[in-house]
Amino acid sequence: MGGGCAVGVESDAGKRKRRHAGRWIALVLAAIVVLAVGGFAVYVNDYYHAASDNGAYLESTESVPVEQTDGLLAFGDPDSQVGLILYPGAKVAYDAYAPLMSGLAEQGVFCVVVEVPFNIAFFGSDAAAKAIEAYPNVGSWYVGGHSLGGVVASSWAADHAGEVEGVVLLASYPTADLSSSDLRAISLYGSEDEVLNRDAYDEGRAKLPSSVEEVVIEGGNHAQFGNYGEQAGDGEASISPEEQWAEASFAIADFMKMRAS
Repeated sequence: MGGGCAVGVESDAGKRKRRHAGRWIALVLAAIVVLAVGGFAVYVNDYYHAASDNGAYLESTESVPVEQTDGLLAFGDPDSQVGLILYPGAKVAYDAYAPLMSGLAEQGVFCVVVEVPFNIAFFGSDAAAKAIEAYPNVGSWYVGGHSLGGVVASSWAADHAGEVEGVVLLASYPTADLSSSDLRAISLYGSEDEVLNRDAYDEGRAKLPSSVEEVVIEGGNHAQFGNYGEQAGDGEASISPEEQWAEASFAIADFMKMRAS
């Protein structure tokens, strides 16, 4: 009987130890989750905001009406022959692309910048569909993006090739293979860009249609496709943001309107 009682006592002690260990494991896991969530929150809230002078580009003018709706920022005439849907670069506020979009709209290209969750395009990869649905009178659509936004845009185009005419890449490259598609493509980057991964860019070049138009903006850098100031790790531009926006907008408009005309 004494032996039986000893076993019973040991069993209860073992149960208490397991419960104690279980509580510690639960606390550790909870701490890991809190730290992970907290770290992600810190990461996504540390992003590039639009520059202080950007508000002027968000105001409607006689030639370029501006409309801001839920998750979409539109520039120009929604009855235009051609339209561009732009995904922002990673951790860049979507309204920071207002100057470039306004310049394109001046040339007859209807432009929509999509807002994506956490300012990271991967979390809003289907945003282009929302823009197409919101503006059904646009003659033909192109989809594009800056940096990571271009990666996401080109992947969306690969899956929806029948809905768009082509892709516009700003300091970016595709990971999806578009080489055998009927999509048109234009790729632009600045000569002083030190953020763009050139190895990935060169590899991505083979995934674009052979007719891709490549434009190197001499003196331009990575950040000046938008209006959010300097970007960590970028090269120093030898031209102004205004010059880079103008050169980019003229090249994109000529490329897009060539098929529409």
